[in-house]
Amino acid sequence: MNERNRRERESTAHELNRMNEPEWTEEASDKELSSSPLPRATQMELLAPAGGPAPFTAALAGGADAIYCGLGNNFNARRGADNFDDESFARACRQAHLAGARVYVTVNVVVKWDEMQRVLRLIRRAWILGADAFIIQDWGLMAQVRKTWPEIECHVSTQANIHDTRGVAACKKLGVGRVTLSRELTKEEISTISKLGVELECFGHGALCFCYSGICHMSSMRGDRSANRGACAQPCRLPYELLNSKHEVVSMGGIDRLLCPKDYCTIDDVPDMIEAGVGSLKIEGRMKAPEYVYSVVSSYRQAIDAAEKGVDNQADVARRHRLLKRSFNRGLTNAYLHGTAGNEMMSYERSNNRGEIVGEVTGGRPLEDALERKSGLNGGRVKLRRYKQADVDLIA
Repeated sequence: MNERNRRERESTAHELNRMNEPEWTEEASDKELSSSPLPRATQMELLAPAGGPAPFTAALAGGADAIYCGLGNNFNARRGADNFDDESFARACRQAHLAGARVYVTVNVVVKWDEMQRVLRLIRRAWILGADAFIIQDWGLMAQVRKTWPEIECHVSTQANIHDTRGVAACKKLGVGRVTLSRELTKEEISTISKLGVELECFGHGALCFCYSGICHMSSMRGDRSANRGACAQPCRLPYELLNSKHEVVSMGGIDRLLCPKDYCTIDDVPDMIEAGVGSLKIEGRMKAPEYVYSVVSSYRQAIDAAEKGVDNQADVARRHRLLKRSFNRGLTNAYLHGTAGNEMMSYERSNNRGEIVGEVTGGRPLEDALERKSGLNGGRVKLRRYKQADVDLIA
């Protein structure tokens, strides 16, 4: 943190400490909103997830430029994560700033009227503790934060479903610092939107939703758990039967995960994303283990650095692919980015981890004499999975 930022934060913290609780009224302010903060450096930021202190440390070790996380468990889209209390959050902010990284706090849920004061208090507290920016979904909350604390950097969450130039233009008018675009956009659409001059954040890796982010009500209808309040039950990962017009079950040949997408992966598209004007490449995974966070972050760190330098080699590319396949995934796809979304982006067979196939069992017992390896076992735990077709995959 440079001297200017330090002085600004100390001044802001002093002002926030002496303020009364922010007053929330229905009347909209006619006062011109402050302009957005100055843009960051031209190099594309690598934004990593942290569901708690351990993944936070893993993200820094992997080379993240910034980390997003939740403070408390009430007002972010991952209420099931460990998240942070005040003490651990302040410590994480210090750790990140010493490493030259930034910290963003997620407030990416719809806020009820009677919760507004509590959310504003959380934002003020997180800012004093060291947060660099806030990722916000609720438009009423966004407007109130911009009005009350124009010096606080605000990013529009992907939960707000911003997917075109009109949406980004509206965000620019509100004075936000960054917009997180919907995952469904192609690189050509991203490139067009980037011409508006608003910093863009795009997801580059992680889980995909079957529905558009921020407008899915399936979890609420099926499991009484709102995806827009941080409690998605992931009903799209469950098995379903397909019925015809006569309500008869249609045989799908053992396929029953009819709504389950693969995981997003743009590891080979990093140069295109930089060229399209993406300012921050975001990794999904605040519910993931530290090992996952480190593996994915370090892979994208290497890919971004190679793209920025214009130098890469096949050995490093192959290593990145192996590392991502050995991390949790339901199969990997970049279909949205290329505008080819269809069956190729779906994981119809299963919704759990696929891992990497490293060999085939070519005979019976003893197993160790009948194992034909295709690659290393990565430290060596082997899991055998049996399927209805009696096939056996060997997964590290």
